[in-house]
Amino acid sequence: MTTQKRKVRFNVGGTIFETTTTTLSNASDNSLLKAMLDDAWSAQYEEFGEHFIDRDPACFNVLLHLLRTGELLVPPTISDILLFREAHYYGLLDQVRSARNVELDGENLKLASSITGRTLLKERSLVRASANGSCSIANGRVFHVYDWMLQELSFGNLDYMKIVDMEWYDSENLLISGQKNSSPNTFGGGGGIGLFNPQTAELKQRFKLTRTSSPSYRSHGGDDQFSRMKPGNLAINNSNNKIFCCCKDDFNTKVDGIGVWDTTTGQQIGFLEDGHINELGNTFKLQWLPSNNCLVGVIRSSQSNRISIFDPRMREMELGHWEHNPYKLKHQGRLVDAIGIEEMKCVCVIEENGFFGFVDLRKLGGESQMNRVRRNSKEEEEKEWFPLSMESVFIETGGKPKLGWHGGKLFCSINSVISVYCGSGFEWELASQVQPKHGGGLIQDFSIGGDRLFSLQTLEHNLYEINVWETPPSPLPPLLI
Repeated sequence: MTTQKRKVRFNVGGTIFETTTTTLSNASDNSLLKAMLDDAWSAQYEEFGEHFIDRDPACFNVLLHLLRTGELLVPPTISDILLFREAHYYGLLDQVRSARNVELDGENLKLASSITGRTLLKERSLVRASANGSCSIANGRVFHVYDWMLQELSFGNLDYMKIVDMEWYDSENLLISGQKNSSPNTFGGGGGIGLFNPQTAELKQRFKLTRTSSPSYRSHGGDDQFSRMKPGNLAINNSNNKIFCCCKDDFNTKVDGIGVWDTTTGQQIGFLEDGHINELGNTFKLQWLPSNNCLVGVIRSSQSNRISIFDPRMREMELGHWEHNPYKLKHQGRLVDAIGIEEMKCVCVIEENGFFGFVDLRKLGGESQMNRVRRNSKEEEEKEWFPLSMESVFIETGGKPKLGWHGGKLFCSINSVISVYCGSGFEWELASQVQPKHGGGLIQDFSIGGDRLFSLQTLEHNLYEINVWETPPSPLPPLLI
């Protein structure tokens, strides 16, 4: 490959550009422009005295400036979609994304783009952001995958299963749990867990429950009983290639727990059971905390709400479950979401009326009382309140609260608003709020990844809308002449 500095001439769509091999060497290794430095292209260049590329010259000018200076300066006449497509053609999309993206700041959000799709919206609709800025949505038995440019990559249909949870294992694998649809006259339901290719929506690997430690399970047929086990929420430990899934059994075997699988082998390597009160089947949120090396399970039942912390370093091999410390929550409201916050050593929970609470992970079990503020009159209760710290909120039907955490800030969606809070301990203040493009629809879910905030909103006529917020780059300082 030629590396010395020399002039290179391009004819892009009839417009002439001149640059140097030094500038072109700043392109990524797999890019077209970097490949043109190779001797294999020399014959064409020597014959015509230029490289001819039949593409958009305005976008090429922007990309060439990026290679020269590291700055991405896009005139208003060039749309994002056009620039992204041209960057993808040249193999420079990652460099454009890196130059364009700014670390997400919850106090400085701007609606960057929106797309609308059509589907039969069900009660459980999900959106999940990947680390590279793409996203996936799930609704009923179908899921869609969108790339960083919000172009649909793939569409999948699980046919007889409804999707319960969905998580990005990495940029090349999408983990999905599903439950079979069963009528009141059929026994059980069952389901499955699988890794899917986000590019094609094809199933790559299936995970099966092959054993538990329960005598009840073994006495009722062992492996055959998983046909009636209902997979639930998922958690991922990427560093050790493990996945976790809540499993709820039918009324016959009464074996509820959390299955553990090795993604390298595809084999089940554990099954976590309560050992005291069999409520793990009611776990509605699982989260792996890598810094603390533990699994958090949030349980919602008719008797109580509680949080269990599972520590794999204290596994009781004979009993077949991990040591865990339960936290019983004394408030009366029904929990709807929770999120572990490692830097604060706590779990934040939110209940159906919009009240926040925090559980200290440094305690070995115990109880937590949520701070609550009630309205003084029925008239106040009937108002639509945007979330304010530690105050009650009027929640519309379907406007279920959801929590997120990013950059030291707490995100919460209620109704058609996503609120961002700053603070610590029990002192939190509202810092900012954002609303989707069409403010009337309810936010079903939101997710943060790749320095982007995604929300999934329901619209009329079986439409959904994905809104994407980013933090805009700081303006360039004025030139001093």
